[in-house]
Amino acid sequence: MRRRSRGDLCLIGVGTVASLGYALNFELAPLVDRLGLSVRAGDPLGAYPVLYFSLFALYGLACAVVLRKGPERPSLGLIVGFAIIFRVALLFAPLVLSSDVYRYIWDGRVQRAGINPYLHAPASPELAPLRDEAIYPRINRPEAPTIYPPGAQFLFAGIALVFPDSVTAMKAIMLLFDLGTILLIVRLLRGAGMDTDRVLLYAWSPLAVFELAGSAHLEALMLPFVLLALVAGAEGRPGLAGAALGTATLVKLYPAVLFPALYQRRDRVFPLVFTATVLAGYLLYLAGAGGRVLGFLPAYFGPWEDFNVGLRDLVAAVLAPVTASARAVAIFLVTALLGAVGLVLARRDDRPDVLRRGYLMVGATLLLLPTSLHPWYVIWILPFLCLYPAVGWLYFSGAVALSYVKYLREPQVLPLGIRLLEFLPLVLLLGAQAAWRRRAGTEAPRAMKPMMEKP
Repeated sequence: MRRRSRGDLCLIGVGTVASLGYALNFELAPLVDRLGLSVRAGDPLGAYPVLYFSLFALYGLACAVVLRKGPERPSLGLIVGFAIIFRVALLFAPLVLSSDVYRYIWDGRVQRAGINPYLHAPASPELAPLRDEAIYPRINRPEAPTIYPPGAQFLFAGIALVFPDSVTAMKAIMLLFDLGTILLIVRLLRGAGMDTDRVLLYAWSPLAVFELAGSAHLEALMLPFVLLALVAGAEGRPGLAGAALGTATLVKLYPAVLFPALYQRRDRVFPLVFTATVLAGYLLYLAGAGGRVLGFLPAYFGPWEDFNVGLRDLVAAVLAPVTASARAVAIFLVTALLGAVGLVLARRDDRPDVLRRGYLMVGATLLLLPTSLHPWYVIWILPFLCLYPAVGWLYFSGAVALSYVKYLREPQVLPLGIRLLEFLPLVLLLGAQAAWRRRAGTEAPRAMKPMMEKP
């Protein structure tokens, strides 16, 4: 048995304290209230910022340990073991941050009854016989049809058949997919010749633990297919890459932006398989729903859905004195800019660079996102940070939790100061890191030139 290094001992200490925090979770709310630290006393969500940032500080310490230590003393078993403990601790925790899981269960119940989930909103009279007192009253926006694509609906239907109406079962399934993401990140790190302990940047992230294990968001189902697509793309398997990215798109839609990162010029297999996979998923529901197969998606781009918007709102504010359609023009401009980024990346015909292109495309998407930016949308940048650590994105993965303050205010409006606290340091830190790398890249050849000129 090898002697534990100082880094291992530090990780054990941090992991133990964090495990206690996750195990107690929102039961700490009364204590936070008594200390006068709650944003809104009496509401468990009011204690979340204190709980989250305490755990995020521990996470930051663990990240520093892993990034500074050498790969000669791997701690992978320790890291994955604590990651599992964190997630299992939240398996039975109350749903405080989000009620989305009740919509998942409802959509599964509707399909179990033999009804197309895109046909009727939960409040429709046609679905009145399916209502109960446990699930239906907790559904967010029951007057709106479902927004979740066919890939998600497959999962909802399958769980409804085996574990009907079970919140714990839904969270447990998401937890298993999340562990699959951790294993795929380890494979990516090994393939790149990097220290596998870097998986900690994803596995111990409070953002991933709370939003996936705690709230069961669909990013847990989506991420393994995104990573599988990137692995297949890097290994030159376009058919598998297309099928995996198509499946990820059928779960959450926005992974489709990775198409330019995975596309190789003169490759017909990848785009064909990707398109066929997406169409096949929708065709299964199209017959029963017709034009309603998109569900709530068209309404999702309305101004009433705006939440924690970054650059797009800044552009709209600049355009407001010039045009009455500032919001629409801003959406067009940031979407066009995102498309331009995609075109530039698609022109890079370099298969080994697929992972970096994917990272750049995901980062550009989060910066230029024309719609709402909920905290769980940020999770899919975390696997890339294991390969390409960036202080800016690590900071943002913590700061984005501040957006929950909106739901603690009356009226529910996110203060401008909080959005500045989220986005301004992100842009400054990313810019500083890019400048430092550019400078380091230009100084290296200068340092080598005299050496090359020596006889």
